[in-house]
Amino acid sequence: MNLVYLKNILHNQKFKNFFVYGTGQAVNIVSPLLITPYIVFVCGIDKLGLIAVGQSLAYILCVIIDYSSYIIGVREISINRNNPKVLEKIFLTHYTSKFFLLLLTGLILLLLVYLVPYFNQNREVIFYSFPIIIAQFLNPTWFFQGLEKFLWISFINVLSKVLFLASVFTLVALPNDFVYVNLILGVSGTVANSIGLISIYKVNNFSFRNINLWEVKKLISDDFSFCFSQLLFAIRNYSSVVIIGFFAGDFVAGQFKVIEQIIGLLRTYLQMFFKFSYSYICLEINQNVANGLRIWKRHNGLNFIFTSALIALIVFFSTEILVFFKVTLNLIPQFENYLHIALIIPLLIAITLAMEQLIFSFNKNKPYIRITFFITLFHILGVSSMIFWQNVYFVFLFLIVTEIFLILLYSILLQPLFNKKN
Repeated sequence: MNLVYLKNILHNQKFKNFFVYGTGQAVNIVSPLLITPYIVFVCGIDKLGLIAVGQSLAYILCVIIDYSSYIIGVREISINRNNPKVLEKIFLTHYTSKFFLLLLTGLILLLLVYLVPYFNQNREVIFYSFPIIIAQFLNPTWFFQGLEKFLWISFINVLSKVLFLASVFTLVALPNDFVYVNLILGVSGTVANSIGLISIYKVNNFSFRNINLWEVKKLISDDFSFCFSQLLFAIRNYSSVVIIGFFAGDFVAGQFKVIEQIIGLLRTYLQMFFKFSYSYICLEINQNVANGLRIWKRHNGLNFIFTSALIALIVFFSTEILVFFKVTLNLIPQFENYLHIALIIPLLIAITLAMEQLIFSFNKNKPYIRITFFITLFHILGVSSMIFWQNVYFVFLFLIVTEIFLILLYSILLQPLFNKKN
């Protein structure tokens, strides 16, 4: 009986998709394990902090490029996957809007560099981070995700990370070479994403002559508030290291980045799981709400158990992990305190991301936007206040409080969905 059950799992299309998608996403988990210790060894923790600031700023601006494609776009593609005309309209409308938004992000970056002294002081690494935004503009994985073409997503991820790793190990050999890390990351992503984008365009026989500028304007107008909420979400996720670098300096930002890189491995896995299962859960809920909720509970329940097991392993091998990340022996006790408290964060993120799947699936965007705005403001003020103690430990404590608060707010929003009367 057990062999039959195992055979059914192995032949299940969803399992095959997850294996293919997971294999590609594993590169996103492995690459920081190779790159971060190397950068710390060659360039130092303070330079890692500057690289992190440039990356975080780029990732925040990337959300403007993404607009609503990775949530609303994926949902629309998932539901209309068998309608070529609708798929072409979605593709052309989103990419035309992304082009205008790319110009906007370039202007924003210029203003930040020339108006904010901290960014102006580090303008070289900031400007070299702009190719990351260009790569995200070209990134077609949102389209593949809606169609559940996970082999293409894996190919793009693997190719971009292999190019990135090979280039960093070849070109970054001296401390001052740190400025090229983000440039290399952006160029590698641009090459890989371009291949996927051209494939979609040619295979589906799309034509930009069919662009409807009224649809582009409507998309930007209709989804503005949602994009704003995602921008706030990105600020909450990525601004901590920027705030720390601004108030406490590059070395403290580097300390935070080392710990964030470790818990970021879990965050990457959780975001991978979210993206993989989101289109599937959207489709199931759209077809049958009760069945969709059962699938959501089963998938996310198993994922929470697996995440807990990974966290337990990291706690057990925390010393060895920190040594691997080139943390000096005299700093290991301090970094272990940071790491142990910080590992609570991904456990809570596993819950919040699961809740967000339902929020987006049931199109509860307006209350989500209000919650995100409040939480982001709370986050920025809190992290800025905590870092005045020059202690990263307090920042992680505050991030835990923020996630717990977010879970409570999401629970209030989603309570009607679990009410039997509804």
